Amino acid sequence: MPYKPESIEGVLSRFPEQAHRLTEALFTEYHFLFRITKPRQSRLGSFKGVRNGGRPTIQINSDLGQYTFLLVFLHELAHLVVNKQFGRKARPHGPEWKNAYRMLVQPYFEQQVFERVLSAELKRYFITTPATFHRDTRLINTLASLEGGTAIVTVNDIPLNSTFTLASGRQFVKLEKLRTRYKCFCPATRKYYLVPRSAQVLQA
Repeated sequence: MPYKPESIEGVLSRFPEQAHRLTEALFTEYHFLFRITKPRQSRLGSFKGVRNGGRPTIQINSDLGQYTFLLVFLHELAHLVVNKQFGRKARPHGPEWKNAYRMLVQPYFEQQVFERVLSAELKRYFITTPATFHRDTRLINTLASLEGGTAIVTVNDIPLNSTFTLASGRQFVKLEKLRTRYKCFCPATRKYYLVPRSAQVLQA
């Protein structure tokens, strides 16, 4: 069963201290169940709309750093805002969600909740607001540096003609940049593959 803190103080302790006032106001304004779950590899958070007369639910992984926890929370809360305004007419990460996410995060910029280096990366991210920041190496590594995490290296970060290993254990040689992928050669199969720029490199 997911873990649900018993008090608002317990919940707020998961967020950066300078964000407590703004965040508590959101809990007051929007009526939802909030649960902290065990770490999930497939997602950092989730939103479930109203079912059978119940309340919408936001769930966030327990192992996130405070800034990441805040960003994931606002991401999921933006889904709630869109759900209340548009129901199922809006796409999950369409323009309505992008606008809602930007609206929710703006007060945190104004109150200078984020460290300067993180604020710069977030402002860049919110220009287009992709559905996830998992693939934004610069933003992920900035969060890691502030929260004590491990920096990641992607295929996009290593030089051409270098050999690297993916999570699958298979080795490749990075050859040519295409639009969103790199043409790579696999010595084991002697075949060419298109590898996403955002693929995480385990060994290079």
